[in-house]
Amino acid sequence: MKTIRKFSPEEIIFAATTECNLHCAHCFVPRTEKRLSADDAITFLKSCAGSQIEKIGFSGGEPFLYPEFICRVSKAAVENDFLFGRIMTNGVWWKNPAHLEKTLSDVYDSGFDGKTGLSWDAFHGQNSEKILTFVNTVLTAFGTQSLEIQSVIHPDAEKDKAFLEKLESLARHLGCTVKKNTDKKNGRGVFILESDEICIPVYREWQSFTGDDERAWKSRRWFKDDFCAGPGHVLYVHPDGNIAPCCGFANENKALFTGTIHQPLKTVLELAEKNEMIRICYEEGLVAQIRPLKKNGVLPGKTDDICAFCDFICKRRAEKENG
Repeated sequence: MKTIRKFSPEEIIFAATTECNLHCAHCFVPRTEKRLSADDAITFLKSCAGSQIEKIGFSGGEPFLYPEFICRVSKAAVENDFLFGRIMTNGVWWKNPAHLEKTLSDVYDSGFDGKTGLSWDAFHGQNSEKILTFVNTVLTAFGTQSLEIQSVIHPDAEKDKAFLEKLESLARHLGCTVKKNTDKKNGRGVFILESDEICIPVYREWQSFTGDDERAWKSRRWFKDDFCAGPGHVLYVHPDGNIAPCCGFANENKALFTGTIHQPLKTVLELAEKNEMIRICYEEGLVAQIRPLKKNGVLPGKTDDICAFCDFICKRRAEKENG
């Protein structure tokens, strides 16, 4: 029997702002002063009450630079019976320990009980002492199972080795052992920082590149098509109010937009059903696009990054539309 696939979002991720206190080489978020209106986010959230949308999360930029948004939207989420995903953060946005504790306390009091996702690797270059303070404060405020770490493997082996030494140091300070379940060839996989009370997964992935970057096309094999289950069946709300169907970096392309936060969920889902790129990603599969593009001689090489390939297709469509 043929599997029926369809875009079916279960979570809203609010990218509250594009502001950030860091400038990382591997980040695709444009640095502007755009901020999403909390009133607009709450109105949209209410339109999703009782629907297939089950939980919400926060991203950016650095969302903790806009804590009032997190708190107000979290309170509205609790009032409308939504669950929580995660808040993504670089962990070093705070001015001093008192500022950190107060902000996390306010978020906790707003009802947020999801995960804190810490982006930490050699690219970010955060101060190790600040990371330790942040981690300890999060575990105290939200619980010893409340943190996870997203870490991009640096192509410079020495820089990545230095980061892993910092990770080992963090584990020692927390009284944790480090269990590794990674691919021996490419290093991708999961580390677990674990003690009797603490469990912190560390997800290790290779750096991604946009579809117009030649570094994205150096692979020996093609990506495995998961029909975008990886980036997720989510509604990713950008700071300008545009909504995209996933949290992968290709969601910056207009070809993937499915309405705005100013429209009710019903309209957003109707627009998603009419969106050709969403149909390709979630129903037909991106692998099906390889052969015709290869036949036309437009592929720069092979890529094992599904988001880079999606970004490449979106950019080609935009070029054709713009003449």
